[in-house]
Amino acid sequence: MKREAIPAVGLEDYRQHGLHGDGFLAVPYRESRAWNPTLLTPHYHDFFQISLIKGDAHLMHDFRETDVSGHTLFFLSPGQVHAALSDGDTDGTIISFTREFFDAGAAGSTGLLLDLPFFYAADFLPWMKLGRDAIGPACAIFEELQEEFNAARPGSQEIIRALLRILLVKASRWREPLQEKPGKRAGVLVRDFQLLVERRFREWQTLAPYARELGVTENHLNDVVSEGTDKPAGEHIRQRRLLDAKRLLLYSELSVAEIGYSLGFKDPSYFSRFFKRYQDGSPAEFRAEIREKYQKGSR
Repeated sequence: MKREAIPAVGLEDYRQHGLHGDGFLAVPYRESRAWNPTLLTPHYHDFFQISLIKGDAHLMHDFRETDVSGHTLFFLSPGQVHAALSDGDTDGTIISFTREFFDAGAAGSTGLLLDLPFFYAADFLPWMKLGRDAIGPACAIFEELQEEFNAARPGSQEIIRALLRILLVKASRWREPLQEKPGKRAGVLVRDFQLLVERRFREWQTLAPYARELGVTENHLNDVVSEGTDKPAGEHIRQRRLLDAKRLLLYSELSVAEIGYSLGFKDPSYFSRFFKRYQDGSPAEFRAEIREKYQKGSR
C-alpha cells in the first residue's frame, strides 16, 4: 500500500461563513468532523488553532501522543502535524485564526500572541487539562466566540480579537505552576531565542548568529538557555531541524536528499547520520513507518 503525504488543511476547506474570509473561524467540534473527513486523520495547516475538547480524545501532535478526558485546551501553531481522535460523545469548539487577524484592529499589542508560551514553544505541552475553577470561564469564552462568529454583527471582529486575548491570558493563569528558573529578563531572552530559532533554524545552524541578533555573547546565551530549559542552546537548534526533517518526511514528497539540502546539510550522508543520532533507523525508514502509523486514521 502506498503511503501518501500527510495533507494540508486551509481555512477555505471549512464551510464558507461570515468572518471565514477575514481569517477567523469558530466551529463546533462535532460539526468540523462531519464537514471534512481529512480532519479525522493527521494533517497540518498554516493558521493558529485553539480547541476546547469536552470528553475523551486521543491527541497526536508532532510525533507526541496522549489520551485526554474532561475539559482540555489543545493549542496548535502553523505547520504542526496533529489529529484528535474521539468517539461521538466528545464535544467542544475549535477556533482557528491567522496571525494577521489576531494582530489587526485595536484589540491590543501585536506581540501578545507570541509573548505567551502556547505557540512555537518547544518546551510546552500543547494540551492542557482545565481544573474545576477554569471550566466555567473557558466554556463561557468559547461560547461567546462561537456566538459572535455565527451572528457576524458589526463590531464582531473586535469583540472576537478581545476574547481571544482574554482566553490566552486566562489560559496562562490556568497552567500548572512551573518551577521558577530564570529571572524575568533571563526568561525574556530564552523566549526571544526560541522564537528566533523558529524563524531562522534553516539558515543559522550555529549559535553565533543568534547571539549577535540578540545582543549577547554565545556563552551568556548558552548559560541562560541551559539554565532556563535544562537543554543547551545548540540542542534547541538541532532539535528544531530534526522536527522539520520529520515533518517533511511525513507530509512532503521531497526525497531524503532534498530534505537534507533544504535544512542546510550539504551532504545527504551527513543528514542521515544526524537523523540517526536521534531516531532509530534512517530517514527513509522513518518515513515509511510514520506514514503507515499516522494514515491508519485510528488507534
